[in-house]
Amino acid sequence: MSNNTNEPTIEEIKQSLDILEIAKLYGELVKTGANYKYKNNPSIVINPSKQIFSDFNGNITGGSVLDLVMYMENKDLKAGIERLKELSSLETYIIDPALQIKRKEESKKAKIVNFEQLNNWGKEELKNVGSHKPVESFKDNELTHFIVTEDFSKLFETKTLPAIYNKKIDYLFNNLLGWNKHFNCPSIIIRDHTNKIVDLIAYRPNKPQSYDSWSNPKYLYKNSHNRGAGFLYPFRKEVESILWREKYLIVGEGIKNGLNALLYSVPFIPVESTSNGVSDELIAYILDYHSKGYDIIGMYDGDKAGREAFEKFKQQLGLEINNFLDFDSGIDFVDYLQKDEGDK
Repeated sequence: MSNNTNEPTIEEIKQSLDILEIAKLYGELVKTGANYKYKNNPSIVINPSKQIFSDFNGNITGGSVLDLVMYMENKDLKAGIERLKELSSLETYIIDPALQIKRKEESKKAKIVNFEQLNNWGKEELKNVGSHKPVESFKDNELTHFIVTEDFSKLFETKTLPAIYNKKIDYLFNNLLGWNKHFNCPSIIIRDHTNKIVDLIAYRPNKPQSYDSWSNPKYLYKNSHNRGAGFLYPFRKEVESILWREKYLIVGEGIKNGLNALLYSVPFIPVESTSNGVSDELIAYILDYHSKGYDIIGMYDGDKAGREAFEKFKQQLGLEINNFLDFDSGIDFVDYLQKDEGDK
């Protein structure tokens, strides 16, 4: 309790309220698997088993019942808390513990989507949203969107994805991913701050028949040394859309890790796409967030090369920060993200 008058804390009020019942205040809901969506606004998803909501058009994920009230009623924090206290006095909105246990059991059986289903789903989405933007910086037509195959599992370390990620995967394939027809592999699209495409990165490319020699590269950059002055780091716009609700910023190795971080709404700057070098501009950018009260966390590999890169980054940054993976766990960033919540 918060004080001697036995008034509940804000956190206790949040935990006592059923987000699904609160969500019903704002419109008709439709059940989709273990989740609910608004009939007239399907981008907003209510997850009653975790008591959170997300709006994939508004770049909000994992919001609490307080966040939902503030978001739907356009209230600031103070007004949102007062509204929450008002709702907590009405029995209609109080969570039923037995029902919550049942919801969590149902969520374990949540529908999954394989890549063939995802491809079909994506094509249906395209009928509604129209054609994709052309790949304006590269006119050889080597990139195609929405040819989704199991090869994309190399980027996400899985052949299936939870259905809740449909909208996020749709965003990735619309803006950051494609299929490289020349190397017959997934391709990562790198844009600058103006949204102009400045590079295409083939991920685990396959040897074209016309090539005499081949070194089996993991990444193949098309334009890494000529991206233009506007380029700061991959996924800047996407990371900044996450940071408003977080107070930390992760910097680490692996552009694939960066994609996975976006899928899980983790603010992650991958430095591998800048040849493992951290530019002065990027250091200044990170320090600016630190000055605003954000924690800076390293996500470098725990091997010798990773530790050396992390030490170099710390020296450039001039801050004593922790390296998240610098522990004897035998787990990498992607594996950590995909662990069940109860295992973390």
